[in-house]
Amino acid sequence: MADERRQEEARAMGYERRDLDPRSIALFAAGLAVVIGLAAGAVTVFQTYSGSRYLRRQAARPPLTVTRESTEPRLQVNGPAELRTIREGEERTLSSYAWVDPQSETVRIPIERAISILAQKGLPARQEQAARPPASGNRSQRKDDERR
Repeated sequence: MADERRQEEARAMGYERRDLDPRSIALFAAGLAVVIGLAAGAVTVFQTYSGSRYLRRQAARPPLTVTRESTEPRLQVNGPAELRTIREGEERTLSSYAWVDPQSETVRIPIERAISILAQKGLPARQEQAARPPASGNRSQRKDDERR
């Protein structure tokens, strides 16, 4: 009989009261909002503190200096012509005589001349060591000697 009465009350109210109380749901939502707000505040305070601590530990930046150099970007105007100029300079270096270091008497010679000198003299090679006789402590040789 009590169950029937509760069911009628629930139908009259439009919902069943014994499952969840609307007041407890509202309190839970308010508490959750407070916790989220406190967490956001704690994160903000921590970031502010750690950010200022980080800035204090950084080395001071040098003051800006004024230079006469152009601040606009240097763009390559004519790539093929610039490459040709670089290669011509390299070719002049490879095909001419010049002092590399006069004090130590180091000279640069043309690459073609260096190749012909190297072809005449040959590359330095390691000298072959005379074949060494096997060590007397070799076990396999001892066994062969004993068998004979």
